[in-house]
Amino acid sequence: MRMPWRTFGRKAPLTGSDRTFRLVLYDALASEAMATLTTGVFLAGFLVDLGASNVAIGVLAAVPFAVQFLQLPAVVLVERLRTRRAICTWAAAIGRTFLITAAIAPFLTAKAGIILLVASVALNQAMAAIAGCAWNSWMRDLVPETEFGRFFGRRAAATTALATALALICGLLIDRWKALLPEHPAYVYSCLFIASGAIGFYGVWLLSITPDQPMPPAAERTPKRALLAIPFRDSNFRRLMIFLASWNFAANLAAPFFVIYMLKSLGYSMTTVIVLTTASQVSNLSALGLWGSLIDRFSNKAVLEISAPLFLLCTLAWTFTGLAWVKPAVFWLLLAIHVLMGIATAGVALASGNIAMKLSPGGQATAYLATNSVVSATCAAIAPIIGGLCADFFAARDLSFGFTWRGSADPVTLQVLDFHAWTFLFGLTSLVGLYSLHRLSFVQETAGTTDPLLVRHLLLEARRSIHSLSSAAGLLRVVRVPSWLMRPRSGKVTTSRDGLSHRALSSEAESPET
Repeated sequence: MRMPWRTFGRKAPLTGSDRTFRLVLYDALASEAMATLTTGVFLAGFLVDLGASNVAIGVLAAVPFAVQFLQLPAVVLVERLRTRRAICTWAAAIGRTFLITAAIAPFLTAKAGIILLVASVALNQAMAAIAGCAWNSWMRDLVPETEFGRFFGRRAAATTALATALALICGLLIDRWKALLPEHPAYVYSCLFIASGAIGFYGVWLLSITPDQPMPPAAERTPKRALLAIPFRDSNFRRLMIFLASWNFAANLAAPFFVIYMLKSLGYSMTTVIVLTTASQVSNLSALGLWGSLIDRFSNKAVLEISAPLFLLCTLAWTFTGLAWVKPAVFWLLLAIHVLMGIATAGVALASGNIAMKLSPGGQATAYLATNSVVSATCAAIAPIIGGLCADFFAARDLSFGFTWRGSADPVTLQVLDFHAWTFLFGLTSLVGLYSLHRLSFVQETAGTTDPLLVRHLLLEARRSIHSLSSAAGLLRVVRVPSWLMRPRSGKVTTSRDGLSHRALSSEAESPET
């Protein structure tokens, strides 16, 4: 079945397939708008204006990783009820109700408001994980595999453009609100959450009228617990899991606090933070083609050996933004950091996902990738909580290093390093990251190119890895449990190389709910 692309840009009588694909596209736009208003820099700004502690910010940053475990019981739920549209619709509707609840936070006491916001966002994310599991399976059967690349590529481009434009508009709105009503800065975020909830319920309605697709007959499956134990007996894959776990721990130790640092310590406006974030996203998208070509020509490990150190250097460069003599040019330094970090994250996200697939033996991809996701998600969830505790610990400590010249005139001192509060955390993250690079050296990858079809669709997967509390790209999609792997269409895992490629294609049906 071919998708009638030409009908997307003009009014015409809709066939059944036309209407289905439009509904899926419109739901993606609604979900992207909802996520833009309630995650990333806006959620960070909401927390800052409510006076949230670093630990609370770290807990909230850990939520998207922690709730991925719910995809495992969600798979069981989908298999037993076998009504994917109903599960997706109800889970999404319940979760989005908590966005409206979160809007009440500024009207409560400071402590109660922060607790309500954290709990509401956590419950919304938890229900989104369940909805996403059903959505993944539903879309995999609804959209023909021959159209995955074109449809989800067009979908990703539309949602990215919408998110960028909406973020800039809302950033200006927030700054204008704070200029007119400085005594109630958090109220503007309540408006954003209410608007996002309304948009989210519109998306639920779109889901409810999207045609359902009957599930294939259930097949006998190996117990999940036994499957998840198999990869630990593979020495090379175990070394890969250690690297990815340590890397995700290091990357998420400081990344959720970059926006907090710019808003609180540097005193930047929301518009400025949005501009820097957009620069990171644009560089992320622009670099994907280059990294994909390098992976195809050389190897995933070679790309990781370039992109991962670049990411750590960018993290270390954040420590220089606290130096007094850098202040006149700190914005341009941050702009360079964001651009380079977006480039680096594109390479890390793309190569990490690809190498895990490549090192998964044929016929056992389900167990290997799911186990890797569980281990990485655990470390990624723990990291921001520890990062918040470290930020509080370093808040009252200072370490500086500089050179002083004493002559006939007054002494001149040039500070080389000045670690305090957040910059302490950024420097610590760089050191932890060096350990993960050490673990990468033990991973063995066979030489040669990977499947070009697999790389092409991994590019689309990495394009959408830019949503997190960090101003730079996050690695959530590297650690997310691939629920589509937990229920193969045929009831068994194919051992052919082509089968692995099509399994990668199915991962493109990533739910906009998450």
